[in-house]
Amino acid sequence: MEPDRFVCLCALSKVFAYKCAIGRQLMETFGGPEGVFRTPPHTLATVLHNGELYLDLLFEPSLLEWAADEVAWARSYGIRLLGLDDPAYPRRLAACADAPLLLYCKGEADLNSSRALAVVGTRKATWTGRESCRRIVGRLADLNEKPLIVSGMALGIDGCAHAAAIEAGLPTIGVLPCGLDEIYPRQHRELARRALEKGALVTDFPRGTQPIAYTFLRRNRIIAGLADATLLVESYQKGGGLITASLAASYEREVFAVAGRMTDGSFSGCNELIARREATLVSDADTIPLTMGWISARQRRGAVPLLRPDDPPERCQVLRCLEARAPLSVEEVAALTKLDPRAVNLLLLELEMEGRVVADGNKFFVTL
Repeated sequence: MEPDRFVCLCALSKVFAYKCAIGRQLMETFGGPEGVFRTPPHTLATVLHNGELYLDLLFEPSLLEWAADEVAWARSYGIRLLGLDDPAYPRRLAACADAPLLLYCKGEADLNSSRALAVVGTRKATWTGRESCRRIVGRLADLNEKPLIVSGMALGIDGCAHAAAIEAGLPTIGVLPCGLDEIYPRQHRELARRALEKGALVTDFPRGTQPIAYTFLRRNRIIAGLADATLLVESYQKGGGLITASLAASYEREVFAVAGRMTDGSFSGCNELIARREATLVSDADTIPLTMGWISARQRRGAVPLLRPDDPPERCQVLRCLEARAPLSVEEVAALTKLDPRAVNLLLLELEMEGRVVADGNKFFVTL
């Protein structure tokens, strides 16, 4: 009896987990996953560059038995199995050369939503990073067509992105670095449960896979591949968020970054991407929807006024100056407003602490 299509697909996914393009080529050449296992080994060898290794793995007697058990387990837990040629497989991810042959998906979210944004960043998130994340995600909830928010369910910015999406009523996709029999990190079990109410959990790893360094790297490609654009909220000079942003750029997707002060180590990765023009600076909460064409210039949000009724005159001068001429340094603001540079520096510090301006190196911007 010929094995089930998904059993064959699951087996191929295991063999070619880190060489997805080869598995994809085999399926296209030999008529799908079942066709691969119907094809004689000597014929497969004509396509496989490292034939002996892969043929031994493909025709290991226990492989299809393992795959049958894996498929039965997934179905018993209501986990959708999405093959690369399945209409429900995320089209954005399918366009990537290293797209997984098989995705495990728990939850009913549409992975082919018309809009999707990946939001990533450091696990050691600061208040500034978290607040920026909440404001940007919250703004997207005001759009007529609400985007999916994709992230990695990690501590820090990832968790903040999922929580902000749930709070704003947006569907959110958590991409795990392990099988769906585990939630990693354990601290986010409740967050994962809440995400499942309108979103989904996704992985390409079978059950029993433990989260280790390389599974995080593999997970990042799915985060970037699922989205139209990737937002790096806060990042040191090294980190998974930077890797995800780099992958997004390699897929020819938009990359955005929130800037920080030159003294903020936790934003040094973001600042560097912006300086190298590898990411678009997020200067306010409308930057992403405007750049992506999700809103027009006339639809910019005006709900949060630039000035408050209780703002003293000096604050109003600084804020109006930034609105008209930003980005500006402390010295430039002082020169334009004719205020003492020390007073301007203090005003900007107070406004930054209130979340009303953000700093990019020595440049200051009106808050999100």
